[in-house]
Amino acid sequence: MTGPVRFRYRNQEEDIDILIQGDADWVEKIRDELGISGNGPGFLSPVFGSVGPRPSSRSSKGPSKRSNEEQESISIRPGPEPDPSKIPASIREIGALDIHRDFEEMSITSTSDLDFDEIQGQIDAMGPFEPLEDAGTERALEEKVLQSFMGFLVQVHGMTAIPEKMLHAHLGNRFDMGVEEFGKWLRRLWRVGRLERMFGSDGSDSYVPFPYWLERE
Repeated sequence: MTGPVRFRYRNQEEDIDILIQGDADWVEKIRDELGISGNGPGFLSPVFGSVGPRPSSRSSKGPSKRSNEEQESISIRPGPEPDPSKIPASIREIGALDIHRDFEEMSITSTSDLDFDEIQGQIDAMGPFEPLEDAGTERALEEKVLQSFMGFLVQVHGMTAIPEKMLHAHLGNRFDMGVEEFGKWLRRLWRVGRLERMFGSDGSDSYVPFPYWLERE
């Protein structure tokens, strides 16, 4: 198999989730480094356009010439001829764009850095937290705090994805969970459909809560 391919391997018992995508030779090299090359575990599939060469556009042997009859049969566009002088000119020198000034003129303020100490205090003020009333929840109280924390970041501060490292930095000690245990717990919440997992290009994960989960009591 040549061209761009995708390799996927999952093992829920060992908490393994591997997704590799790229050129076939590079993907096979990574699989070999992981010890799962060849006919090992997982499955390999081509991505669009990777099976065989892409079909080239049709071309004639010589330049195509339309006959006089074909030229005469071309319909004339309706309406008046376009007048370029009526198009307003928008000229700006290269490097003269000042986005911050334009934002100020439109009363748009740039997003400031999040003050997590203040956010933590606001979340603590929401307590005391009651455990979620869900028989399928293994950590009902921790999940309620995580729900409030992520909901606050998404709904109030507009974050579209929350890095796993950020979540652990502010909740790990509170839950008495190490980095590895915390990551496994988040992935279990992802598997049962409470969170959406986003894979980063640097190998780190980010999460965003599903709206229905934020409304769960």
